[in-house]
Amino acid sequence: MKPDKQTVAGIFQNERCFVIPLFQRKYVWNEEDQWAPLWEDIEGRARDHLRHTAAGVAGDPRSHFLGAVVLNVETTKGLGVTQSDVIDGQQRLTTLQIFLAATRDLGTELQAPEQVRGILERLTRNPGSEDGSRDSFKVWPTNSDQDVFRRVMSASSVAAVQELCSTWGFEPPLARAYLFFADAVRSFIAAGEDEADDRFGAIAMAIRGSLQLVAIHLEPGDDPQMIFETLNARGQPLLPSDLIRNLIFMQATGEENNRLYGEYWHHFDDDRAEEPDDKGENRFWHIEERQGRLTRQRIDLFIFHYLTMRTEKDIRIGHLFREFRDWHADSADSNEQLLIDLKQMSGHFRRIIEPDGSTRLGAFARRLRSLDTSTVHPLLLFLASIEKKPGKDAEVNRAIGYLESFLIRRFMCELTPKNYNRFFLGVLKHAKEAYRAENASVADAIRDELTRSKEDTARWPNDDEFEEGWCWRKLYVQSRPDRAVMILSALELAMRNTKNENVSLPSGLTVEHLLPQNGALSDYPYAPDEEYERDEDETIEEGREDMMHTVGNLTLLTGPLNSSVSNGVWSKKVPAIVEDSDLRLNAWLRNDPPETWHEGSIWDRSERLFEHAILIWPH
Repeated sequence: MKPDKQTVAGIFQNERCFVIPLFQRKYVWNEEDQWAPLWEDIEGRARDHLRHTAAGVAGDPRSHFLGAVVLNVETTKGLGVTQSDVIDGQQRLTTLQIFLAATRDLGTELQAPEQVRGILERLTRNPGSEDGSRDSFKVWPTNSDQDVFRRVMSASSVAAVQELCSTWGFEPPLARAYLFFADAVRSFIAAGEDEADDRFGAIAMAIRGSLQLVAIHLEPGDDPQMIFETLNARGQPLLPSDLIRNLIFMQATGEENNRLYGEYWHHFDDDRAEEPDDKGENRFWHIEERQGRLTRQRIDLFIFHYLTMRTEKDIRIGHLFREFRDWHADSADSNEQLLIDLKQMSGHFRRIIEPDGSTRLGAFARRLRSLDTSTVHPLLLFLASIEKKPGKDAEVNRAIGYLESFLIRRFMCELTPKNYNRFFLGVLKHAKEAYRAENASVADAIRDELTRSKEDTARWPNDDEFEEGWCWRKLYVQSRPDRAVMILSALELAMRNTKNENVSLPSGLTVEHLLPQNGALSDYPYAPDEEYERDEDETIEEGREDMMHTVGNLTLLTGPLNSSVSNGVWSKKVPAIVEDSDLRLNAWLRNDPPETWHEGSIWDRSERLFEHAILIWPH
């Protein structure tokens, strides 16, 4: 194999076609993980060129490495274009072509300098080949992507690609990539005081001078299939945590490395989960976990939240290694101090993602999983780290109570979580400042931040708004029944007192609709007008639909009991629940239950349950 460092322009300037073999997967890159970081790299080098030009500095700015590609031996058939199979790096090469095409088309639309347009044309089309033919493209994707790739690369304008998506009825990843880069380039061209021509020129100079790849060319005798299997099948992909581990341990040698690994890191590799995941992985820290839009191995998620907690910065997980490296380089801590801290904090993180519910933090962490709000994890890590400090136990519990009330109330009032990442970074910063200050309360600092904003993106709903959301929100959603289970379980625990047996909630409880989703109207007639007030423009059927999934119509039952009473008539459902359910949530049915169940009954029960809710989640 022969490695060759080349610029992006150098890779694509010759008349050739990089062919993605049939055995390669289809295009899968996305905005968050790949397109946005790639554009940041491109934009950064373009800005460097603008600064150099403005300052009259000769030569290219520092180069930036975009990765490596592995290419098979070049072949040429007759008078056709030279071809080379892409063994590794097909996603990167395809994305670069999409970016170049979007920039080329935008250059035509905005009348970029002719020289720039000529460069972009040469980097995206092989001359002398029929337009739209395989040989006319610099990259030719695997079968499933060929039609979309051809149409997007040949569309010649942003409007044409948008029209294609409208025709298809969706945006394929290749089209979304094109539109993303077109929008990013347009914003870059429009920003700042520079002329548009200068900014197009800066992009062209970055492509030609400072954005580089390493092209590894196979030689005759190299087995491309074996190399592909090694890279993509048998080879273990490097996670950010792998790179971070290497960064830490490459700075020590011999026995010292063995000691540090054995004392502080081995648990990341050796701890086992009780059950393997669906891929057969049973190493606890290497099981994939979904948090919001993120699905990553637990060790990467831990380091991501740990670094956010330490830096108080809004970090992109796609830049995790780079962010960690830069932070560690500026840190005064030794490698051993860092490893000690990582080990301690990993224990706290495990309590958050695998909560047992026996502590206040554990109960909140369980409910947080249903809310699917991981942006609060850095703050929880900090609170967990000070929980056992002298005099901090009760204060941490109070702070967690504030956080849970804030999140539950916003959830029930259907307020947006979109600003949570930056909002909770601000809360974290003030909590840490209070911890470092004398005679300051961390819990009070958190409460003050939660109550400060009056905007929809960050306000803490008061009792009146909470009650309205409580009574009207359609809590049961088929795609996320766990959220209804979480709210109802909290009510069940709150209803218990010293007279009740201290029995933990059984696992596997299911949501039952007291007024069945498919119940007969003869068994569950509509509420009399005097018992239920609908909106003026709402039909009686719409009123029932509005109330069906609200908290007042929901309870918890075991799976077998739920199956036996579901859709049953009220007169038979009540005795069955009374006979077999020991939950406090259902105890009200034992004495003088209502003869019928309708919308008015649901509203009354919602209000009774709300009396418990404001005690569990006070403002």
